[in-house]
Amino acid sequence: MTSIIPKNTSLRKSYLSLFARFFSRVASVLAVLALTGCSLFMRDTPTPIPTLRARCSTAGPATTLVVFLPGRGGSMSDFERNGFLSILDEARVHVDTITVDAHLGYYMKRTIIERLWTDVLQPARQQGYRRVVLVGVSLGGVGALFTEREHPGAADALVLLSPYLGDKKKVFERIAAAGGPAAWAVGRDLYADNVEEQLWTFLGARSPSLPATWLLSGRSDSLAQGHRLLATLLPTARVATIDGAHDWPTWCALWRDVCFNSDLFRAEKNREALPSP
Repeated sequence: MTSIIPKNTSLRKSYLSLFARFFSRVASVLAVLALTGCSLFMRDTPTPIPTLRARCSTAGPATTLVVFLPGRGGSMSDFERNGFLSILDEARVHVDTITVDAHLGYYMKRTIIERLWTDVLQPARQQGYRRVVLVGVSLGGVGALFTEREHPGAADALVLLSPYLGDKKKVFERIAAAGGPAAWAVGRDLYADNVEEQLWTFLGARSPSLPATWLLSGRSDSLAQGHRLLATLLPTARVATIDGAHDWPTWCALWRDVCFNSDLFRAEKNREALPSP
């Protein structure tokens, strides 16, 4: 087999250097893809978006629907596998649930909001659900917030578990220097600049009109800087931080606490308090 590398010493060194640079770049690209959860082969994004439904009580029809949005690289089975549905049952929360296959492909194609609204949230209201609770993990938190931006009132409550709120230190520093998200958002266009800045403009401008919103995260979370900033916009009773990182054991503990010890599902635990049909 003939080698493509020349025998001439100087040319040989030049070729080897060229190959080294090429493979170094390939390795860098693969590392970035792995780090961000991206794949060279993006998952399909069928319409309507796939979902899994479950009922967490056998005591008749529920009037509340809990909608779960997975994180980057997550799957619809994550919530059941990590005990989220079992915790609802243990806490005697009378709800139906739907887990949405809202994977990264829908975000990359910028169709996630349309699919959530058209395939999940609108039909839920048409089916008679009087209350919708949107639960987003990590990237799912972004989906929940941007859906609220485009369709105010689409959900009656938001539960954000370690939401991705950006990771650019300079953006956080500019917001803090302006006096916080509300001051920073004054006069800014909701749809200007990059996605991260759009998100903070929305949060700064619209936080008073958000539905009841819970922010739950671990103290060692890699995204903690954004969480601390968002916490300044929310009632302290709806912000919970525990020892933990950006992982399912932390989220499971936080979910258990909010289901058992907060007023998130107060009406669903006391069926007499639910709106009559």
